[in-house]
Amino acid sequence: MSLCDRAAAAASLAIAGMVGSPESGLMLEMGADGTPTKSIDKAAENAIISELERSGTGFRVLSEEVGDILVGDDPQYFINLDPLDGTFNAVHAIPFYSVSIYLSRDGFSLAYICDLASGAKYYAEKGRGAFKEPGGRLSVSKTSDFRDYSISAYTVRPHTARIVAVGDRVRRIRTLGSTSLEMSLVAEGRLDAFVDLRGMLRVVDVAAGKLILEEAGGLITDAAGKELHLDGNMWQRTDLIGSNRQLHQELLELIGGISH
Repeated sequence: MSLCDRAAAAASLAIAGMVGSPESGLMLEMGADGTPTKSIDKAAENAIISELERSGTGFRVLSEEVGDILVGDDPQYFINLDPLDGTFNAVHAIPFYSVSIYLSRDGFSLAYICDLASGAKYYAEKGRGAFKEPGGRLSVSKTSDFRDYSISAYTVRPHTARIVAVGDRVRRIRTLGSTSLEMSLVAEGRLDAFVDLRGMLRVVDVAAGKLILEEAGGLITDAAGKELHLDGNMWQRTDLIGSNRQLHQELLELIGGISH
């Protein structure tokens, strides 16, 4: 946790002067995940990797920009890293972007997400619950009626019709621009579900958020209702439905993933 805090602080400091500036959105190269790397992404990633190097501990790191690298001589831990989740928001000074870290070793798993705009952090250890600082233990909502249901949802042209049936049933839909933070909001009970039907989510996008949401009592599957297995493959892409469990089956039916 201390290392994660230092990594998030380093990323926050590295991008502080870049947020909202034209230079922050300059494309430097194509990232290992096949999407453009902006200068603000690279600044956050470099700061975090430098912090890992200073720790003296060995890591195998799977990161959105640089790909699969080794830090130190003896990698003892595996890290899924998204150094800046919500790049568009950061580039345009919309205060909703985060760093996402999933750390594992020999059955131990720690998920850590820091809201870089507010400083709030979400974390979970497998089997020990999910928490927010400040705030305390996290628990998903108990909302069980679509008339009161609030979700974050993404789709992509030309398949936007997949979300129409959901939009006709739920109370409200938001699209906030940072997957890890949106999953954390579901874990916190502020949203009731997160629906991403773009087929573009990568392992680094969802590893930490998945554990935090599950430890808060939520349920996460792909669009067909199957359990997600995050095997460490950067190019593994998927749809994702994360919910408070109450209407998960009904959501899957509405998007056409399963039927009676």
